[in-house]
Amino acid sequence: MKAWIPEERIELSFPVARYHVHQRDSNDCGPYCVAMVANTLYEGPFVNAAILAAELDRRGFPERIPGWATLPWGVVASLRRLGLRARWRLGASLRRLFTNLREDRITIVIVGEPLRFEGRRWCGWSHYKILGTWDPERGLGFVDPAAFGATGMTWQSLAEFRRQWAWMGKQTIEVWRT
Repeated sequence: MKAWIPEERIELSFPVARYHVHQRDSNDCGPYCVAMVANTLYEGPFVNAAILAAELDRRGFPERIPGWATLPWGVVASLRRLGLRARWRLGASLRRLFTNLREDRITIVIVGEPLRFEGRRWCGWSHYKILGTWDPERGLGFVDPAAFGATGMTWQSLAEFRRQWAWMGKQTIEVWRT
């Protein structure tokens, strides 16, 4: 491993998993991440993820393609409307992710395989999830709106994450309170 990849476990101090909400069979991972982050930073269940997704559907393009995908600037705009500071980064570095964990900055990542095909059938996908932990033994831990269970924690190896993150342009959305 590279020298800057931590040998010790790093974890956000924010209880993001406490506010985990499962997106069910929707394509609403972006709005669900917004709700989880806002509820974490405001320390209470103030934002209803399903209502936020419906509001973004009504707003439509350029923030969201209704019923299908929320664009990164739509996630940032939603966070800002909720009184939070947010910054979208394209081409972020893995080092930046570890720095954000160390500095206790909530980071939403976008992973996916947008050019995936099975035979001639397009099966591309992308997904927002919230970085919560680095563990040298397990990899990266995420609070994931697609995950079942109370905490919504999922783990991904560093190699698999890097591949899926690179496919999506190494995008992050960093969030903090004003």
